[in-house]
Amino acid sequence: MGAVVSAHDPDLDRIVAIKVLRPAAILGQGESEARVRLLREAQAMAKLSHSNVNTVHEVGAANEEVFIAMELVRSGSLRAWMRSDPGRGWRAILAMFPQTGRGLSAAHKAGLVHRDFTPENVLITDDGVAKIT
Repeated sequence: MGAVVSAHDPDLDRIVAIKVLRPAAILGQGESEARVRLLREAQAMAKLSHSNVNTVHEVGAANEEVFIAMELVRSGSLRAWMRSDPGRGWRAILAMFPQTGRGLSAAHKAGLVHRDFTPENVLITDDGVAKIT
């Protein structure tokens, strides 16, 4: 549905991830309807604050595309984390999943539904915290 790049936020002097969402990528909706929906969902995400949800710093639109500026997590996805250490025990892997559940629960309580929950859409921080994106 979009592309993610890292960028420098000069106002706050930090590196952020910027996801550009393409409304045309949503099947079954007109482009303007999809753009409005994506912008509304991104604004709702920006109001959500939870340790297991990737922090959204800013949302907006430019050139008919919605963007989300969010916390940059460099470590990688849950899938990559699970595959990165063949000796990692099942208990360590299992311990990640309640964190993802808490993140999804927080989103649901805020009225958001994650329409694409996969191990690629969960990031694991360097200190072992799962963050829903």
